[in-house]
Amino acid sequence: MVAAASLSMALSCSSFLDVDQSGKSDTDTYFADLTGLRTARNGLYRTVYDVYDDYLFKYAETAGDNLQMVTAGTGTDFYYQYNFLSTPSLESTAVGFYWKRAFQIIINANNILHYADGLRETYPSAEDEVDRCEAEAYFMRALGHFALVRTYAQPYSYTPDASHIGVPVVTKILSTKDRVGRSTVAEVYSQMIKDVEAAKAYFSDDKVSDPYYVSGAACDGLLAELYLYMGDYAKAEAYSALAMGVGLTPRDSYQAMFTLEHPGSEAILRLTGKSMNVNGSLYMFYDYTSPKYRPSSEFYAMFDDSDVRKNLLRGPDGRLACMKYYDLIHSSQKDRFYDITILRGSGMYLDHAEACCAQGKLAEAAADLRAVRARAYGADPSAPGLVVYYGKDDLMSQIKTERRKELCFEGTRFYDLARWGDDVVRPSDTNSSVKELTYPDYRFALPIPQTEIDVNEAMVQNDNY
Repeated sequence: MVAAASLSMALSCSSFLDVDQSGKSDTDTYFADLTGLRTARNGLYRTVYDVYDDYLFKYAETAGDNLQMVTAGTGTDFYYQYNFLSTPSLESTAVGFYWKRAFQIIINANNILHYADGLRETYPSAEDEVDRCEAEAYFMRALGHFALVRTYAQPYSYTPDASHIGVPVVTKILSTKDRVGRSTVAEVYSQMIKDVEAAKAYFSDDKVSDPYYVSGAACDGLLAELYLYMGDYAKAEAYSALAMGVGLTPRDSYQAMFTLEHPGSEAILRLTGKSMNVNGSLYMFYDYTSPKYRPSSEFYAMFDDSDVRKNLLRGPDGRLACMKYYDLIHSSQKDRFYDITILRGSGMYLDHAEACCAQGKLAEAAADLRAVRARAYGADPSAPGLVVYYGKDDLMSQIKTERRKELCFEGTRFYDLARWGDDVVRPSDTNSSVKELTYPDYRFALPIPQTEIDVNEAMVQNDNY
């Protein structure tokens, strides 16, 4: 955190905003006009994209049970996380970079929030634009804290009241002299809820006008996720019901959501790297021609042949590969699109199903599950046998499995296992040194980077690191 703050302040935000600050001596000058605000807004989206593309999606999958490392070696991305060998000193891996970059989201958002009032007063005719930027900053600050608390702290249910240690809650511009300690997990979630509610207040409805930007539906979707992680199933049900109003992309367009440049009708929040001059980290991570990781054969075998999702688990050459981040229409790297999905309709259906099932509303949960399966199999949602269950526990098990299949490689798997309190059980032929991680275990949270511990006397390390 201190490193991220030091970087942003020392370079007048140029590094984490990724913009040219020529002629700008400090952040006060930078935010003196609307041009600075607009660039900061673009920089905020770019920083969120980078964190999800470079770290969050990879960590949530390599620490899970769907992937197989292709070539085992310490030089492979996320080798230490795949093998649960992370230590505080491994700061040149996800341990350090994820921490720093996620805090850069928060720092960037706090800059916008700090200067919004002054810009609103100076440019009254641009009030709506400033309001929107402010709302997006609140939303993105919540995303930054969400990335951190899921990764560097044990899940919400680890203690009955979530009073266990979480991550720092940062809601102001930090100086390099500030030393901020870790809040409880309950306090982190409380702040995230507050931020998303502040964002939602700006949007007049729950519709998605452009899935590449924050919307009312995105606020509903994120609130559904937060409450689901908290185990507040009534609120998770209510907000996911609003967000799932986008519906589901038709089956015949399902693959195009990923391999063609079509976000799909169910897109709620999707970020693109095409206009950001990025290489597409996930694209290269899963590139079927020379992948670093691929779907395990046992995971692939979970899919029926009629399941449209199975088509995204093999490359054009027939080998197992995740094709959710592979552009099949542009051969030139400069023309390729690199989209990542943060929230989409099927995720909301599954959130709603889980929340309903947890409350004993089995018919409602089964209806959600039926809709997701019907799209996957090309079946009539009312077809007999599409969803058959024998009580609450059996239905919840099916919902978990469907979530695993529908949202595979979209940055949810390890976090889902953690919040459920489920074990990580790798495929029998895994080349990881850890075949099973039994919950609870200290390794369900990454260590705090050692530099943060060294320079910030308010910071404490996670247990057993």
